[in-house]
Amino acid sequence: MSGKGIKVLEVEKGSAAAEIGLAPGDRILAVDGHEIADELALKFYLSEELVDLHIRHSNGIEEQLQADLSNRISLGIKVEEFRTITCNNHCLFCFIDQLPPGVRQNLRLKDDDYRLSFLHGNYITLTNLTPKELDRIVEQRLSPLYVSVHTTEQELRTRMLGRKKADDLDGKLRKLIGGGIRLHAQVVLMPGINDGAHLRKTLFDLYELYPGIESVAIVPLGLSDHRHHKERFTPVTPAYSRRLIDQVSPWQIQFRSDTGRTFAYLADEFYIQGGADLPRTELYDDFAQIEDGIGMVRNFLDEFDQELRRCRRVRPVLHGTLVTGWLFSGVLRKCIDRFNRKLGTQLQVCEAENRFMGKNITVAGLLSGTDVISALEGRDIGDFVIVPGEAVSRVDGILVDDLTPDDISQTIGKPVYPGGRTVRDFFHLLLSLECSSR
Repeated sequence: MSGKGIKVLEVEKGSAAAEIGLAPGDRILAVDGHEIADELALKFYLSEELVDLHIRHSNGIEEQLQADLSNRISLGIKVEEFRTITCNNHCLFCFIDQLPPGVRQNLRLKDDDYRLSFLHGNYITLTNLTPKELDRIVEQRLSPLYVSVHTTEQELRTRMLGRKKADDLDGKLRKLIGGGIRLHAQVVLMPGINDGAHLRKTLFDLYELYPGIESVAIVPLGLSDHRHHKERFTPVTPAYSRRLIDQVSPWQIQFRSDTGRTFAYLADEFYIQGGADLPRTELYDDFAQIEDGIGMVRNFLDEFDQELRRCRRVRPVLHGTLVTGWLFSGVLRKCIDRFNRKLGTQLQVCEAENRFMGKNITVAGLLSGTDVISALEGRDIGDFVIVPGEAVSRVDGILVDDLTPDDISQTIGKPVYPGGRTVRDFFHLLLSLECSSR
């Protein structure tokens, strides 16, 4: 067999793999005649009790082995990670092309990989998918997937993605949906380009594919200070956000009347920028696109209320500073005021301007270590600082400019802690600080 297969890195002692003679350095080329390209395919085809493995050992010898998995949870191996499929588009709005020098290196990876969409909710354009890969997605039930649509108008989509020729978006969407794959769509809204009547057409075109397409996230164009062709783009403003909310709200009411779901959801940033009330919790349904900034603030407020009700007054009094970006600062400040009143703490919120990427970047997750240090300069910060958990990489514990919380701590002379990924994490952090200060 000519396929490259997947390399075995480790074999557990006493495992099914060890019993049949698999060893680190061997490659699994096929399972029951199916070529193996990555770990997802391997797990899918190892679902039978008895499986035939086509192996190429590290010495080059190939053989067929049979593994009995009837009383096993898994084969008992660790395999290499797959190589990420990268994007071949040149999107007008690509945020990666707007990143400054010195940014965390893994942020520069332009992935367009359906496997990462399935595993982690990354958005893909579908432009890179081959017919074979579409068949694989359906066969192996890699659902749900998250799709960057932006517009359903073929010519406009081609322009927005920076492609020379159109791709068959509608055909791919229908093939996936017909194969039982659930989809969540995204529209990056560019004022004057894919909004207005274009947005209406996009939403109602996608609505025709409901429930195959379960939701559509409408998010604002992000503009850093490091983009090219600055004159090409119009930023999202408070007035624009208010007009957008007024435009989309009647459609949301119609969708809920028809289906019981909002279907098309606006990013939190539009409501905050426009000075509008956030939708009620139930209008976000299952928060399917919360990682894209859809309902994140509403969810935070709900969880904050729950945790605060369970809290008791703390002693000694905690005195510290929480750093966040402009977008979330008003919401967080009101919450912390309530926290202080109930628990007798002396916490304050510090709003940090994003100088690393540009003042138009207002989300907490893209604050750099240098932004945090600049914001704290000259302030009475108390005994500790908490930085947004989403600003710190889960993989290597660094912010976007490669600084760690410890680096910030050494500069300001106070302990610095990531705030965690959830409100409960945040409350647990404060409890631990209370205990350590006794």
